[in-house]
Amino acid sequence: MSSLKDLFDQFIKERIYLKNITPKTVYFHNQAWTSFSKLLPEVTTVEHLSKKIITNYLVKLRESGVKVVSVNTYCRSLNAFFVWLSEEGLMSERLKIPELPDTRELIKTLSEDNLKALLSFKPTTFGERRIYALCLTLIDTGIRIEEALSIHVRDVDFDNMLLKLTGKGRKERLVPFSFELRKTLVKFLKSLKLSEWQENRHLFGTRDGGKLLYDNARRDYSHMCEKLGIPKLGAFHRMRHTFATNYVKKGGNVMYLQKVLGHSDLSTTKIYVEVETESLKETQIKTSILGRLR
Repeated sequence: MSSLKDLFDQFIKERIYLKNITPKTVYFHNQAWTSFSKLLPEVTTVEHLSKKIITNYLVKLRESGVKVVSVNTYCRSLNAFFVWLSEEGLMSERLKIPELPDTRELIKTLSEDNLKALLSFKPTTFGERRIYALCLTLIDTGIRIEEALSIHVRDVDFDNMLLKLTGKGRKERLVPFSFELRKTLVKFLKSLKLSEWQENRHLFGTRDGGKLLYDNARRDYSHMCEKLGIPKLGAFHRMRHTFATNYVKKGGNVMYLQKVLGHSDLSTTKIYVEVETESLKETQIKTSILGRLR
């Protein structure tokens, strides 16, 4: 009889070759399994799995101080494994780990003062010009940092002002950008003084066009913030929230926003949209039936 670890390895192998999951998804699956096997080393076969075992796992996770968001990530991964076991006829009872209520606060957006300070930055070095162009791209489009770091020059349609992205699950989408960002990107590429338009190089890549590491991008961002005298403020993900909140506050359609952000579920998009009380009050005044008819 195969051990639970062997079955998990088979599950991962099928997901890679039949479902075409990304290396990042494989990483999260392996993280979940590491957590499960570490907290429950006695569970080695399918026969050991039960609702009581699942409850014990959740309790031990919380006792070990794992954050709710991480707990739920592990739960989703392990639930996919349990579904696979059931579909393979290896487990008669389909188990499901219930996700915990997520009470984390929404990430705050960048203030107008911080945005103005960022826009006023005058880069002088290659690294500064790169991080400046990268940050303006995140603010203007709301794309994920990993998506931005993966963009090649060939993925930028300067004529129609569109970015071709490969997001989560290797799903491709087109995201529009502004005329102002086009000017920034063209200026950045010209500053590289390339002998020719190298379409295969990464847009925000290293000097030789390779992919920039996330940690190096954060390093450059920290240096820029220090020069500007502004707090780091959650780095790149806060820019995504800033874009989403501004998009809706200025009249953007949430359904369109879902497509731009690359979310498969509208409920995920709504998490990104933080509307302040004052904005709600302004909208109420504008849309009130009583205010319009009286």
